[in-house]
Amino acid sequence: MGYKVFSKGEIEQFIEDGYVVLREAFPGSVAAEVRARLWEKMGLRPDDPSGWKEPVVHIREALGGPPFSLAWTQRVWDAFDDLLGAGRYLKKDTLGWFPVAFPGFDAPPWKPPEKGWHVDGIQFHHHVYSRDQGLLPIVILSDIGPGDGGTAIDLGSHKLAARIMAESEPEGLEIKELCARVAKHPFKRVVEANGRAGDMFLHHPFIRHARSANTGKSVRFICNPCIVLKEQMNLKRANPAEYSPVERAIVEALS
Repeated sequence: MGYKVFSKGEIEQFIEDGYVVLREAFPGSVAAEVRARLWEKMGLRPDDPSGWKEPVVHIREALGGPPFSLAWTQRVWDAFDDLLGAGRYLKKDTLGWFPVAFPGFDAPPWKPPEKGWHVDGIQFHHHVYSRDQGLLPIVILSDIGPGDGGTAIDLGSHKLAARIMAESEPEGLEIKELCARVAKHPFKRVVEANGRAGDMFLHHPFIRHARSANTGKSVRFICNPCIVLKEQMNLKRANPAEYSPVERAIVEALS
């Protein structure tokens, strides 16, 4: 299979570790405009830390139109084609659910969080072939350096979750039970998702992850939209070359 954006090595990293980074997915200027709109939404100011009264402010909305829709560039769609297969997913035109993390509430050094670890998907019943979430993008809307509260990712945990879901079929699992079963297993290797405004971390939908403390000095802006597939995953394709990398990771975990 030829890829539009990622190298073969990056695809193999995604299959093994459960994530790959799309650098410069959209312009940093778009991220700056999004931040400005979110400051307005919160009723806060970037130059007045006296108003920052809590460690995290959640903006639980999907926002459309410019500048939000401008994050969905052709480079992003090409990357999704690489990971999901062209034509197999529903394109978005909104950004949504913004956890804004403020500094000053947690002291350095940064360390992996002890609580809050989960697999995404509170809105649907989980099956190993679910179409409800085909990819988990973390859209980086502000520069996130080491210790700035980047999402904590448990590398390889998507394969563990795949095996747990497969064992639950045909009934499937509610999200709380899925997370509880995954939580019984130790972490493999935890990394912090660092990047520049305009980058995207693209995760396998089964990855175990958590919000981490912002021990830096800057306000951290991200969002994590849900990418839905048009049809449920096919884990028994007659031609193995037709597996998407998301499907291949599951098939390899179950083999």
